[in-house]
Amino acid sequence: MPFPALLLPLIFWTAIAALSSWAVSRALPLRANNSIVIDAPAEKVWDVVTDLDRLSEWNEHIIYVRANGEIAQGMRVKMKTQHPESSKLTATFRPVVSVFRPEREVTWSAKIIAKWLLAVTDTTELEPLEDGRTKVHQEMHFSGVLSPGVPFLASISRLKENSNLKLKELVEGNAK
Repeated sequence: MPFPALLLPLIFWTAIAALSSWAVSRALPLRANNSIVIDAPAEKVWDVVTDLDRLSEWNEHIIYVRANGEIAQGMRVKMKTQHPESSKLTATFRPVVSVFRPEREVTWSAKIIAKWLLAVTDTTELEPLEDGRTKVHQEMHFSGVLSPGVPFLASISRLKENSNLKLKELVEGNAK
């Protein structure tokens, strides 16, 4: 069998695998959600959530965030993160703040490889409650053809839960 003929089955099965992966990513979006109620008004929680210098204090997967100026919609930041299961696996990328609603929501989006291959969106929403407390909801969403290959969704869920607990401690003044 000539060499080029060997490529045809490889190309065919690669295309089938890519199509299957894309279909799974559409049918089963990879999302990690977690919410918590913090005994503080939304303004106080917002001050901590949008303080980029303190982001790594309550987000254990974030090593640092750098930006030119205060956070705002459309701003590109430089962020270094670590894998939730191994501190030796780190990545640096440049997400864009895609939603910025003061005292309500901040969302950043980043391509990890190429947007159509693997991208992530991370949202923190604040909901002021009548009794002066604030409900914080965090969600991380992976998309793209390779998103079904993200093997650590359970770790991301735990990570969001831990982040919310640390944020609660930090805002309520109980940080150790």
